[in-house]
This record gives sequence, C-alpha cells and structure tokens, in this order.
Amino acid sequence: MRVSVAALFVCSTSATSPISKVIQLLSSLESKVTSEGEKEQQQYEEFARWCEENAKEKQHELKNSAERKESLESTLEKTQADISTTKAKIEELSSSISQNDADLEKATAVRKAEHKDFTERDQESVETIDTLERALQTIKKELAHGFVQLQPAAVNGLVGAVTALLDRDAVDGHSKAQLQAFVQSQESSSDEFAVQQAPAAAAYETHDGTAAILGLLEDLLDKAEAQRSKETQEETEAQFNYEMLKQSLTDELSTENKELSNARQHLASYKETEASTTGDLSENGKDAAADSQTLRQLQTDCMQTASDHELSVQGRTDELKALAEAKRIIGETTGGATGKAYGLVQVSATSRSTAVDGVIATLKQLGRSSEDMSIALLASQISTASVSGDDVFAKVKGLIRDMIQKISE
Repeated sequence: MRVSVAALFVCSTSATSPISKVIQLLSSLESKVTSEGEKEQQQYEEFARWCEENAKEKQHELKNSAERKESLESTLEKTQADISTTKAKIEELSSSISQNDADLEKATAVRKAEHKDFTERDQESVETIDTLERALQTIKKELAHGFVQLQPAAVNGLVGAVTALLDRDAVDGHSKAQLQAFVQSQESSSDEFAVQQAPAAAAYETHDGTAAILGLLEDLLDKAEAQRSKETQEETEAQFNYEMLKQSLTDELSTENKELSNARQHLASYKETEASTTGDLSENGKDAAADSQTLRQLQTDCMQTASDHELSVQGRTDELKALAEAKRIIGETTGGATGKAYGLVQVSATSRSTAVDGVIATLKQLGRSSEDMSIALLASQISTASVSGDDVFAKVKGLIRDMIQKISE
C-alpha cells in the first residue's frame, strides 16, 4: 500500500530510539514476507514441474492410445475380412462336398446296375456257349464214329439243345430262323418214323443237313464267345472307369474335407480374435477417455494454481511496497529531527486521508507479524480517530507519542 504525504517527526536523545525499534520490526516483517515468498515460489516451481511432467505423461499415454486404436482397428478390419472370406470358402467347400458325394453315390448306383446287368447277360452267354458246345460235341462225336447218319438219340439231344438256343438273346433273328427250321424238319422226320415203323427210318440222312447245322452252330459259338469277350472287356473298362472316378472323387472329398476342417478352425480363431480385439478396442477407448479427462482436470488445476500463485505474488509485492514505503516515510520524517518534539506536517485535506490509511495499514501488518498487541491497538485507535471528524493529525500525533513513550519505558 502507498502512504503518500503524512509523516512522523520524532526527536530523541537516546541511542536506541522507539522509532528504531519500529523500523526494526518493519524490516523483520519485510524479511519474513520475502522468505515466505521465496518458499512459496520454490513450492510453486516444483508444482509447475509436476504439472508439466504429468501433462507430458498423459499426452504420451493419449498418443499411445491413439496409435493402439489405429492398430486395433486395422486388426479388426482385417479379421472381419478374413471371417467373410472364410465363410464364403466354407460355403463353397460344403457345396462342392455335397455335389461330389452325390456324384459318387450316383456313379456307384449306376455301376451296381451295370454290373448286375452284365452278370445276368454273362450268365446267359455262358449257358449259350455251353449249349452250343454240347450240340457241336454231339454232332462231332457222331461224325467221329464214322456215321453218315445221325442216330435217333443224337437227334433228340441236338433238337433239345437247339430248342434251348431259340430262347437266348445272344442268338440273332436269322440264326434263330435257321434253327427253327432245323427243329421243325427233325420233328417232321420223327412223325414219319412213328407212322411207318420202317427200319430204314431209324436213322436220317444228314450229309447236307448235318453240315449245314454244324456250320451254323460253329458260327453261333464264335459269335457267342466274341460277344461274351466284348461284354467282358466293356465290363472291365466300365469297372476301371468307375474305380478311377471313385478314386478321384474320394481324393477330392478327402482334400475338401480337410480344407473344410481347417477353414472352420480358422473361422473359430478369427472370431476369437475379433471378440478379443473388440474388447481391447473398447478398453482402449475407456482408458483414452479417462486419460483425456485426467489431463483436462490437471490442466484446470494447474492453471488455477498458477492464477492463485500470481495473485499471491502480486499481494506479497504490494505488502513489500507498503512496508518499504512505511520505512521510507519514517526515515524521511525522523532524519535530522533530534531535539524536536513529535509532530505532524500539515497537508491538504485530500492527502490526509491517504496518509492516515497508509499508517493504519502498515501498523496492522506490523502488529500481525510481530504479534504485538500494542501495535495492533495503536492501529485500531488511529482508525477510530480518523473517522471522528476532529483534527485527525493531532489525534494521530498524540496516539503515536503515547505509543513511543510506552516503548521507551
């Protein structure tokens, strides 16, 4: 605070005057205020460093959170793409496996039907060939014995064999017609023999007929054997083709099933990664929000403390100015005043109030710092006198004189 015009005139003959004690108390208060200011400044600087370090730490954590968020989002995006791709692959593999299963099942059913048909036809071919061989054996046996006529027993056996051939699918229509004519001719011959009962009819002239039927039967045997051989070859090729197809489909199914199993494992892994990454992303967001809030609160608190410190510094500066001003006034008003009584310089009405206020404030501060009740009482008395309306300087002079007298005693 500033004390402008009012001043104290003191003269004393003692070496240590009461005014010197007052100045010592003011100097002590000044040192105390300065010391407290230095201590507060040191504490504030430590606090400012703490603010700066914590702010940097939180900013670093927020930067790490932002980088981690970017990394997690990239991982999540890739994982979700992998999930989509894997699902499509699983669907494709499942469809292909179903189709291959159906193709193998269909091919197996067709092969079974073809093999059954071949077995039935081959059995018939075997029977046809056997019948032809027996018929040829009968004729060749008769011819081997030197007979130029077929004996009745041979004729009967041959007719039975030829009749059986008429029911075979392996015998073509033209051959069947020839065989039918042969059977009919033998049946007619048999009827004539039964009527005539002639010994000459016991055997039949077969020179031309036997040769014809022999050639026909041999031709049919060759065809039957060739047909059977052809059908057997076709069956073998069909079975081989089926086995190749089956092996191919089986191998493909085995590969696809392995791929499907792996794809399902990958899908489960991707989904696990998606869940964990989503959780990490959520936690990272919460941490970032908490760090951001902490940083904002830290900045607010530090700014408030800085503002409070600035006000404190300003208040302390004002206190030191007031103390220095009080010391200056006392020094100026007491210098060279030896042998003179205490007095007050008369000043203008406007300056008096300011001067008195300065003296009051200085004495109050001095009383608080020195814990001297008498100085605080003097400040209160001067304050009361300043509002009484009387000659304030006369009253202040009297009060100060009384105070100095008490200090002197």
